[in-house]
Amino acid sequence: MLSAVTFWASRSQREDSPKPVAGLDPRLDYVLHDFELQFFDENGQPSLNMRAPILRNDPKLKMGTIEHPVVRVNQEDAVWDLTADEAAVTADKEHVQLIGQVNLMRNEPATGNWVKLDTREVHVEVTPQTAVTDQPVSMFDGRNRVDAIGLELDMKSKNFILKQNVKATYAVN
Repeated sequence: MLSAVTFWASRSQREDSPKPVAGLDPRLDYVLHDFELQFFDENGQPSLNMRAPILRNDPKLKMGTIEHPVVRVNQEDAVWDLTADEAAVTADKEHVQLIGQVNLMRNEPATGNWVKLDTREVHVEVTPQTAVTDQPVSMFDGRNRVDAIGLELDMKSKNFILKQNVKATYAVN
């Protein structure tokens, strides 16, 4: 009898717990608190993770705004961590505008190499993994510093183009 009552009590508690929300209609006006999104590649491996304290969806503008986003892009040989004061995301989730104090950090776990980029605004294209800014940008790798106005970055190939007013300070070994 005690076993049956225990089973019934534990089962009724599980049924009352909130169920995960799936398939939110992007046409709805909603706010999510302490949310986390995880995207996977074709092999089932995590490719992108985004978390933040608040996401707001505006169906009229077809735009989501995110406060203090933290984005992690996992690549075969590196991890990119992107943070900002705010982000705006299009309804198709392919275009992200990072706004405010924006930091991009590339870390290569196998080699220990890293580079940090700081700027004020970055437009990210999600699928091709590219980023562009016309704002002042500062790059630092632990020894060398490069400052410029404007940047075009290909996160997959690790190639970047500094647009103008490039100033570099290199450490001599």
